[in-house]
Amino acid sequence: MRARSAMAVAALTALVLTLPATTAPAAPAAASVSAVGATAPAAFVPLNISRILDTRTYDQTPLRRPRAVEAGETFAFPVAGWSHHPPQELTAVPDDATAVVVNVTATDTTADGYLTVRPDAAGQTGTPATSTLNFEAGRTVSNTATVALSPRGTNRSPRISVYNSAGRTSVVVDILGYYAPSTPERRGQKYDPVRPTRLADTRVEGGRLGWGGIVTADVAREDLGTADAKAVVLNVTAVDPSTEGFVVAYPSGTTLPHQGSNVSYGPGRTVANQVVVPVGADGKVKLFNTGSTELVVDIVGAYGPSGLNLYSAVTDQTRVLDTRYGSGTPAFSTLRFPVAGVAGVPDNATAVTLNVTATEPQADGHLAVFAADEAGRPGTSSLNFKAGRTVANAVTAQLGGNPGSVDVYHHSAGSTQVIADLTGWFVQG
Repeated sequence: MRARSAMAVAALTALVLTLPATTAPAAPAAASVSAVGATAPAAFVPLNISRILDTRTYDQTPLRRPRAVEAGETFAFPVAGWSHHPPQELTAVPDDATAVVVNVTATDTTADGYLTVRPDAAGQTGTPATSTLNFEAGRTVSNTATVALSPRGTNRSPRISVYNSAGRTSVVVDILGYYAPSTPERRGQKYDPVRPTRLADTRVEGGRLGWGGIVTADVAREDLGTADAKAVVLNVTAVDPSTEGFVVAYPSGTTLPHQGSNVSYGPGRTVANQVVVPVGADGKVKLFNTGSTELVVDIVGAYGPSGLNLYSAVTDQTRVLDTRYGSGTPAFSTLRFPVAGVAGVPDNATAVTLNVTATEPQADGHLAVFAADEAGRPGTSSLNFKAGRTVANAVTAQLGGNPGSVDVYHHSAGSTQVIADLTGWFVQG
């Protein structure tokens, strides 16, 4: 165990980066917000992380050969694993699945750009209006995405697609779970938001992780209202890494997955990513590290038998906030924006899933996203950025106020443009 002084802890709170600034583009600005379609409300079925696409290898891509995704290309692929003895596609979700939760990684990038992960549609072409993750040439970046699915018939895997804006990029996709109607044979779990709460911080206790280092987080807790949680939603941040590496989250009491990753990082780059992971029988989850980094773990929600909320994924991802049309987000300020009643989100929505992007930041800092009117700002963060860099992270946020709204606290000495793309919402059901 290792403790640090209150002054040292306060100095570390901002989680800022230290690399020279470059600019990676964000997705094009949308002129207006329009109503979107959505899937029927459904429960969540958590899965142990497994790989469904890796364009770097011949045996984890529908092409049966390695090939990077080209600039301007929309690459469609089935939500499935692969077997080669005999060759066959192994569907990863049932026929009635409405949406899938995946971790998407861009690697071997040759230019600055972004990826957009979205439902596959016949003849889909052109530049999407939203983005999922932003990358820089030579950097590996990951983000979690929730994507609506369209049925393709019995025993036929639904498909999703990824659009690459620039350069040649290898794409890796790991499945974390899916939404579907609950049945007696397959009990789905309902969602309840949790006030963002810090569960672990190796800067304060435990010390920097090296290769093979593990953080164990107690996530099924009476005090959090998550005692019967079967899966949890975490925000995991690799802070001040000194090497390349990645983090894998998995249920306590089970073996480390042989493939898959949740957070990818590089030297000097503080990186956050949303993680959805099943809970072990002892109420804990483990996070396995492969490089050298400090690690911070925050909980924002849980799925379980006592949960109240079902999820609808949007079928047409849309932008609900873009401060590039205004003056940006000033230093050390809180921006509030309504979500309930916007772009088809029902007035009674309890929480939303967003892809939040910080772009054109004038100084290092971080954003914290949480329910409007929450009693005091939580001592957590949602994404971290470096001056001049564009960075995105998936966020699941409870709604507060009337109408249901979200607060974005901007902790930085300069202004930052903030973008939020809607991917879905929760309602009681």
